[in-house]
Amino acid sequence: MKKQKPNKGDYSYPVYARKRVILFTILYFAISIAVFVTGWISTGTKENLLTIVAVLGLLPSSKSLVSVIMYLRIPAFSQTLYEAFSHHIKTVKAIYSMYLTSYKKNFAINCFAVRGANLIGFTEFDTCDTDACEKHIKEMLNQNALKGITVKIFRERQKFMDRTAQLEALEPNGKEGEILALLCDISL
Repeated sequence: MKKQKPNKGDYSYPVYARKRVILFTILYFAISIAVFVTGWISTGTKENLLTIVAVLGLLPSSKSLVSVIMYLRIPAFSQTLYEAFSHHIKTVKAIYSMYLTSYKKNFAINCFAVRGANLIGFTEFDTCDTDACEKHIKEMLNQNALKGITVKIFRERQKFMDRTAQLEALEPNGKEGEILALLCDISL
């Protein structure tokens, strides 16, 4: 049985993506180095066309290195919390292990759940500024014509669980998938 790769919003996605981007970065740098060495060996000098190609090859390599640095900044999300949330949340759409990026701050969110015009999240990390996160998400929602969405990020596990139970009783409005897709787009 073939193991399916995780997608954004799956608990295991950050670990998978970190390994993937590290592997590709090593590959990109190896290709540039190989092109440079090939040119140097074949001409006997560093001043050749392949040196230029190798240097230009460092541009995507360096961009990929920036991604490695960002993925290494993602904290380890609690598997215990993931299991508790995934067993508790039944019909409400939810995504897990999200690391949202903004111009000023980054936000590690264990779980987002959405139903109707209500988006809630939970973070276990004290370094996450929940007020700034709520503001950033509201701005992103408004920029993408998703207006009137209430956003609340919780630090207390029980309050988050209670609120997800309340969301179960609400009617979906059909925009839940669109909201969660936007959250995936603005996160690593």
